[in-house]
Parts: sequence; C-alpha cells; structure tokens
Amino acid sequence: MSEPQTTSPDAGADTAPAQQETRDRILDAAERLFSEHGFQAVSLRQITSTAGVNVASVNYHFGSREALVSEVLARVLDPINRERLRLLGEFEAEAGGEPVPIERIVEAAYRPIVIDMPKSHEATRRFLRLAGQCLGGQTDEYPETIKRVFSEIVDRFLAAFTRTLPHLEPADILWRMHFAAGTLLYALTKDEQLVVMSNGEIPRIDPEETMAQLMAWAVAGMTAPAPARRAEATKPGSKEGMVGVVTLLSAGLLGLLGVGCAATSPPNADALADVGAVPEDWQADSESPSRDDKNPGVLIADSDWVASFGDEKLESLVDQALVNNRDLKAAAARIEIAQANARIAGADLYPQAQGLFRGSRKKQNFIGFPFGDFGGGDSSGGGESAVFSNLNNEFGLALDLSWEIDLWGRIRAGQSAMISEAEAVEADRAAAELSIAGQVAKSWFALQEAQEQVNLAEAAVEVFQDTERAIRDRFEAGIANEGQNLASQLRLAMVDVETAREKREQRKEEVERLARRIELLLGKYPGAKLKSGRDLPAVPSAPPAGMPAVLLDRRPDLLASERRLASADRRLVEAKRALFPSISLTGSTGTSSEQIDDLLNSDFSIWSIAGSAAQPLLVGGRLRQGIKLKRAEVEKAAAEFEQTALTAFGEVENALAAEQYLAKRQQALDSAVDLAKEAFERSSEEFTDGTGDILTMLTAQQRYFQQRVQFIAIKRMRLENRVDLHLALGGGFVAPPRKIAEPPPDEA
Repeated sequence: MSEPQTTSPDAGADTAPAQQETRDRILDAAERLFSEHGFQAVSLRQITSTAGVNVASVNYHFGSREALVSEVLARVLDPINRERLRLLGEFEAEAGGEPVPIERIVEAAYRPIVIDMPKSHEATRRFLRLAGQCLGGQTDEYPETIKRVFSEIVDRFLAAFTRTLPHLEPADILWRMHFAAGTLLYALTKDEQLVVMSNGEIPRIDPEETMAQLMAWAVAGMTAPAPARRAEATKPGSKEGMVGVVTLLSAGLLGLLGVGCAATSPPNADALADVGAVPEDWQADSESPSRDDKNPGVLIADSDWVASFGDEKLESLVDQALVNNRDLKAAAARIEIAQANARIAGADLYPQAQGLFRGSRKKQNFIGFPFGDFGGGDSSGGGESAVFSNLNNEFGLALDLSWEIDLWGRIRAGQSAMISEAEAVEADRAAAELSIAGQVAKSWFALQEAQEQVNLAEAAVEVFQDTERAIRDRFEAGIANEGQNLASQLRLAMVDVETAREKREQRKEEVERLARRIELLLGKYPGAKLKSGRDLPAVPSAPPAGMPAVLLDRRPDLLASERRLASADRRLVEAKRALFPSISLTGSTGTSSEQIDDLLNSDFSIWSIAGSAAQPLLVGGRLRQGIKLKRAEVEKAAAEFEQTALTAFGEVENALAAEQYLAKRQQALDSAVDLAKEAFERSSEEFTDGTGDILTMLTAQQRYFQQRVQFIAIKRMRLENRVDLHLALGGGFVAPPRKIAEPPPDEA
C-alpha cells in the first residue's frame, strides 16, 4: 500500500499576512469595545469573541491586556499627533527662522482634532469616546511607548512657544499647555453643555466656530503676563521643579487624550516562578525543524487547526460543539460570575450612598409626676390614680454617605486580584474549548475507524464463508479416505466464520457508542444517528512545533495558571496593605420632624460629617499571619504553575516522539499488509489447485485481516496523536508577522 498523501510543506508559507489580519481584527474589536464600554468593563473574552480569535493569540500579539490597551490608544492618537507635528513644521518653515506667530502654534495643536478629524465620523466618535473613558479612568502608571509619543509633542510645542513668548518661563508655558489640553477635551466632549447654557440660542456646534473660539481663548491665555509669584521649585534653574512640571503636563496630556486608562489587571507573573532550564528546541523533534527557515519566527496557536485535516464535516461538528456544548455554557457562566465578582470587589473604591426614611411613634409614661392625682392624666385604675403619658411622633428623611479612601492601595490590590481571577476563568474557558474540539476530533476519527472496521469485518465474514464452503465441498467429496482430517479443518473454518461475525457485531456496537459520544459533545440527545460517511483522512504534513519557551505564552491552561499566580501575588499585596491605617469619611444630610409634612421643609434640615483613621494595634497576630498565609499561597501558585509548565513540555515531547514512532509503525504495517495479501492470494491459489495446505490458507487469511485491522487502527492513532500535538501546543501552527525591533532606550 502506498504512503498516505501529505500536505505540501509550502502550504503555510503565506501565513504572515493572515496573522497580520488577525492582529488587525483584535485591534478593531478592542477599539470598538473600549470606546463603547470603557477599559475596565471589557474582558479579554469579549475581545476574543468579537475578533473571532482565542486568548492565546491576544497574549502572543500584545503580551498583556495593558499592552493591548496601549496599542489601541496609540493607533487612535498617533495619526493626530503626527499631523500636529507636520503642521507645526510647516508653519516653522513659513516663518523662515523667525518665531512662529502664537496663532499658528495654537492652530497646529487644535486643527487636527477640531477641524480635520470630524471629516471622519467614525474616527471622531471613537476618539471622543476613548478620551471620555480615559477622563474618568484610574491609573497608577503610563505605558512608556505612549509617553515617548507625547514627549515629542511636548518638546516641539514647548520650543515653539518659548521662542514666541520670551516673557514667559518654560514652566509657565507648560502649565498653560496643560490647561489648554484640558479645555480642548472638555469643549469636544461636553459641547451639549453650551446648548444648555445658552438656552438653545446656540443650537448647533460648528467645528469652525469651535476652532475660532478655542484659538481666541488659548491665544489670550498663552500671551497673558507671567504670575506675580512662583514657588522656588519651579524656577528655571531648578531641575527638579522642571522635571516635575514636565511630568505633570505629560500625565495630564496622557490622562486627557486617552493613554491614562490602563486596566487594573496585574502584569505577567511568569517571573515569580522558575520552570528550570528550557532547551531551545524540542528534544523529541529531531527529524523535523522547530522553525521554518522560509518564515523565521516563533510559531503561535491559532483556532483553525481543525481545518488542517481537510474534513469539512469535522469542522462543522467542532463548530456545533463550541456553540452547544453544555460544559462550555457552564464555563461561560463562570466567566460572568468571575467578572461580576471583580466589579463587586472594586465597588469599595467609590463612595457609598443610601437613602433612608424612618418613622416612629412612641409613648412615654411619667409615674408620680408632677405630684399626686390631678385627674387630667390617663388613668387605668378607675380614677383613683393617674399615670401621665406622652405620645411622640418622629419622622426622618436622610441621605447617608460613606467612603473609605484607598490611600495605600489595599482595595485596588484586591480588585486587581479578582480581575486576574476573572482572566484565569476566561483562560479556563479557552482551554475547555480546545479540549472539546480535541475530543470531538478524536471521537470523529474513532467513529470513522470503527466504520472502516465494520466494513472490513463484513468482508472477512464473506471470505471466511467462502473458505468454509470450499473445505466443506472437499470434506463431502473425500469423506471416504480423508474425512477425519477434513472434519477438523472444517471445524476450524467454521470457527473463523463465527469469530468474524462476533467482530462485526462488536464493531457495529462501537460505531453506535462513538456516535452517541459525539452527539453528547454537540449538546444533542444521544440517539446514535450520526454517520461518518467517509474513511479516515490522510495525516497532514508534520508542522514545525516552535520553541519550547513559547509554549508558556500560547497554551490557555498555562495562561490560567499564570493569572492565578498573579492573583495570589496581588492578594499578598492586599494583606500587607492591611497593616496600614484605614481612612474613612462619613456624612449625612436630611430632615427630621414630628410631622411627616415637614420632611421636605428645609427649616427642619439636619446634617453631620466625620472622618476617621483606624490603625490596627492588637489583633492577636491575625494580620501578620495573614501575610504569611498569602505568601504561602503565592509559593503554592508558583509551584503549580511550574508543574503545569513541565507537564505541558512533557505532553509536547511525548506527542512529537509518538509522531515519529507511529509513522514508522504505519510504514511497517503497510508493508505487512501487502505481504499478507500476497500470502493469502498465493495460498488460496495453491489450495484451489490442490497443491496447497488448508491450514496454511486459513493462517494466511487470518494474518491478512489482522494486519488490515492494525493498519486502520494505526492510521487512527496517528490522527489522534496529531490532535494531541495540537492540544499540547495550544492550538494550530501559524507563523506570526515579522516585527520591527524597537531601538534601545538610549536611541529612542
């Protein structure tokens, strides 16, 4: 038998454009979701679902969620900043070495946003929404790549303003640039306020009018006299003061124009674990290269690995399973739970308010007061004595406010841990999808093998029946001289027939059982209605497996383990911050009266405000032991990550080694089937001619069918091992686009 047909090794030579397209899809989806829902509210799962990729692809292309946020913002802001610099350069050229008029400098700063950008409605909408999301966002640090972009803007415009406004010191100019940036953003994002303030007299905001008003305001502000007094730290000779002002301005620009919105997810925690020395190449992959010389670079996981088998029915089954599988639906629900818990954990960062309405009616007795019985009180003793009483109503309407100021970052660390847990659950879902796809593929191949085995068993029954008839004919014809010998041989032939029938029924049962298994994976009732319809496909050509170290970035189970390690680390930070004082503010305002009608009367208003700082002193060692507990949990999570990584390495090595040995076994069985077929045909001819031995023919036909059974099984085993290799590597095998190396920091 011939070797199974394989796919050309050049089939993946054009994968780089596909990967660039995948990267663009991720950026488009993230930009749209961030602009509509905010940065913290959007999960990686939402981004991957919208873009149609897996979590491993996002992790490869961008490294982390923070990096994805940064690149989205850079993609939106960089064209605007480039246009600003281009206009400024054009105006400087027009000035011919003289100071650029202040109006021209302001125009270069404003026009790309106010005039040019609105020509694209979609660009305007995305920019303003992202800027608005960032204005209300929280951040502790800004991405360095974006800082460099704004540093160039600050440097160029500061130099131009300095030449044009010699009466101002650089610090004054930086402050005014800072205010101008804030005014620009407010004017663009809150233009409806002008309509309200003018009582409708300005019904529509025209970009040209906005530009004219902004320029008039900015020019007047920039040319105003310098402040009368200045703090020592901001004098031109003070380097520290200058750096502080530049930092403040950069932070303001970044926060206002879309960069200060980094998510609170913790950074990659791989450094907290040590998986030991990892070789550059897989040790079991000695015969196939780990990298493609025609398209160098690390290979990454992709969701299209099922298509490599060339079976459209299999692709359809996997798609159905990913939509309808009940385990995946439960995993999706767990994602929603984790995301809700993360939002709940961040609720304490914000002030808490509650409305309160209370009402009471109270009776109070005054026994022996004022003196004796005056007959005017409420008496229950037949008038002999009286107990004076008083009925009192009290109604109140209040708004209570409380806020724990997260000065030390304890609450933020806890929320960060919950966000990381939610990301781990998302990675669990990706791992479950990969597992379900693998189970469907392997069950489908097993079903195809079982159907082939049924066909082979039916052919074996026919052959063995023909042999039985031939031996029976001889037995009946030669019963006088060789009846004894032929009788036992006839019994052996009959045994072969019944054995073949038993195998046929066994294979039929396997077909139905495997069909039910697949139907369960598809979320359907297991009625054994699924039919394979075709033989086992050929094994695709062996793909390059990439480098071992890259496995840490592309397997979703490793990503989940890393996220749980990051969460444990943030829990440790949270435990340490619990040692510091907790600072709280409380306040209440409302009305109180004996008459309910007075609750809306401000004359009966009451209020209170208070602040507190509580420092734990003696808590029985609970806080210190809590830190030890969280540190131990970090060590536990690190060990689990290391073990998961080592297990993943082992799975890849095993699959690569099995790939080689199974290929050699298939080649040997291919030759064995050919030889067994020749032996069976020759022994049949010799038996028919009367020169052959019956036992030899029986043995030859048994060997022939045994070898064919094993050959079909080895084809299925190779396909299953290829699926295992895909699962071990975290998906498929697609070369990434080439990346341009960034210059060293001193050359940037």
